[in-house]
Amino acid sequence: MLNENEQKINSYYRLIGWSLIVLSILANAGMAHHPTINASQPHAQIEQMAQIAGLTMHVHGLLILVVLIYVWLFTLYGAAKNTPIVWLGSGLFTVGGLAIAGAALISGFLAPAMLLGAETSTAEQLAIFEFQSRLLMQSNQVLANAGAFAWLCSLICWSSNLVRDKSFFRWVGVAGLLFGGASLLVLATGKWPLNVKGMSLFVLMITLWFSALGCCLLWSTRRKKS
Repeated sequence: MLNENEQKINSYYRLIGWSLIVLSILANAGMAHHPTINASQPHAQIEQMAQIAGLTMHVHGLLILVVLIYVWLFTLYGAAKNTPIVWLGSGLFTVGGLAIAGAALISGFLAPAMLLGAETSTAEQLAIFEFQSRLLMQSNQVLANAGAFAWLCSLICWSSNLVRDKSFFRWVGVAGLLFGGASLLVLATGKWPLNVKGMSLFVLMITLWFSALGCCLLWSTRRKKS
């Protein structure tokens, strides 16, 4: 018979486990529908943005919501585990989540608002447009890279706690350490650009780990019941 504290942790694990699996599907679906601008000329870029502005806002709105729910879930995970290394991971994840949400705000809302209102009929206006475009892109990349680094560090923190377990959690921890460490090295060298394709790969790989953790949490609650 589980005591009150164990029942509370079990309820946390069930909520976190199912939510991680569902959110992983939503995150990858959102990235799969992420629109891109392929035009190189300012007038063509503005025309393309006008065509995809609605989809851009909806996709990035969904992704921001998913990120914020992730932050809440991993705060619950920190409370359930209640160890310094897990709390550190949850704190880093929160910082990374805010950075990634900021990058999504730029791409999904700020960029359409600025680019659709741009004028490029004179050389001065064209220079302003090109400056704004570069500023938006660089700001997005700085926040995306900062968020990815923070999330990978949080993954390493959680995984270092999981490898001490004697169940399937250990293998999830080993996978997290390998993926987190290798990805940090690749990102640090600049060989993993977080454009749409790069970010889609990052989301796919990290959500696979989230789903594995979620499955283990659900398995753990069933094991304790039996």
